[in-house]
Amino acid sequence: MEARGDKALRGTFAEVYYNGLKIIGCNKISVKITANREDVQIGLDVDTAITGLKGEGTLTVNRFYSAFESVRKEICAGRDPRGTIITKLEDPNAVGGQIERYQINNVALNEFPIEYEAGAVVKAEYPFGFTPSSMINLDEIKEK
Repeated sequence: MEARGDKALRGTFAEVYYNGLKIIGCNKISVKITANREDVQIGLDVDTAITGLKGEGTLTVNRFYSAFESVRKEICAGRDPRGTIITKLEDPNAVGGQIERYQINNVALNEFPIEYEAGAVVKAEYPFGFTPSSMINLDEIKEK
């Protein structure tokens, strides 16, 4: 396939769901899996070995309501609630009209920010962790 600018995926067409509910105002999600590595010396060479994986991310939202308040209350009560995030990218210009979706299970929200600024839209960033083996690719956009 020839690389063309009109086939570059655009986040404008992304949707994010938490426990089945669409997150209204979500304008960014960032998810990454990091390989934890330890040095292994072999003769004079120093190589590395993977010793574990860590999953983390951040949801950024324009606030329209008190997002994740029920989760905050559970944590304040000493419980450790876990949720599921599903991302969906349905760009009308995607190759062959394909859709990309991920399901991230065992999501643990870590912070519950409150910040207001005069003359600005109220935004919040919600960092989270997850177990990398709990992330599933449901639909993949493939080159045709």
